[in-house]
Amino acid sequence: MDFQILGEESLKIKGKKVSIAVDPKEKIAKFDAEAIVATSKDYDQSRVSDYRVIVEGPGEYEVSGLKISGIKSDGSTIYELDSEGANILVTKASALENISTDKLDEYKIVVVNADSEINQTVITAMEPRVVVLYGQLKKEGAKKLGSESSSVSSKISLSEDKLPEELEVMLLG
Repeated sequence: MDFQILGEESLKIKGKKVSIAVDPKEKIAKFDAEAIVATSKDYDQSRVSDYRVIVEGPGEYEVSGLKISGIKSDGSTIYELDSEGANILVTKASALENISTDKLDEYKIVVVNADSEINQTVITAMEPRVVVLYGQLKKEGAKKLGSESSSVSSKISLSEDKLPEELEVMLLG
């Protein structure tokens, strides 16, 4: 899967068969995606062309073979993505502040918009192999997770068979 930053808080996640927009905002260039995933209400759907569905809240969804599950968390929604054998969590750091770890599974990849301080305990409880951070506090979050020297990239490509054995923190910016 490819993770591409499109603005400070907007992402494009692209798999083999589907691409999704996460929190598209008005200041980004228009792009194509099959689905829009909103972790909060302040997204701009006009920035995305050809979308078939908007996922904005708890529930079960499917788009082109990608299974999306929304979990409610303090006025925000945390999303589980299941595609190509990789289970991925997409969330804002603020949504993880008060969530009980028994509501979350283990995820190979955790993608976090560092809009507030990272809850290290919740992240490590999910036992991810890769944590992708973006947003205002991404560098502080990387330090909190024990990664002092993470470089910032505009795009990250990950595949199930090439995930690191130990936790690796990657930054999008």
